[in-house]
Amino acid sequence: MMKRTVAGLMLCMLIAVPPAWGLDLMPGKYEITSKVEMPGMPGAMPPQTVVQCLDQQDPVPNAAAGGQGCEITDMNTKGNTVTYTMECDQQGAKMKSTGRITFNGDTFEGSTETVMGPEAGGMTITTVIMGKRIGACK
Repeated sequence: MMKRTVAGLMLCMLIAVPPAWGLDLMPGKYEITSKVEMPGMPGAMPPQTVVQCLDQQDPVPNAAAGGQGCEITDMNTKGNTVTYTMECDQQGAKMKSTGRITFNGDTFEGSTETVMGPEAGGMTITTVIMGKRIGACK
């Protein structure tokens, strides 16, 4: 009888207490601002802002890449950080991006490094991204 009571109590504790591991990402609609840094570019490009829904299963902001022949080919989560690789093929021009995003509840920050294919001279572009949750998704 005592063993069943202890086992039941432990099960209740596991269910009642959220795990200490996993991504600290509050699902919802995020306003995502990205700032592109291109070597040799005179003057800075203005920041771009998009809105996208993010959740535990789809934590990588890629609304701007949607419909541009882009696909996430690798994604790993460690603690509150997601690392990923995204490959794009836009009308024969290939690009490969590697990124890192760290989540903190309803905000995140990170960066992506994109290497353009030989068609674009193999240039590397760095994009710094920040996001904040602005509401629930419908």
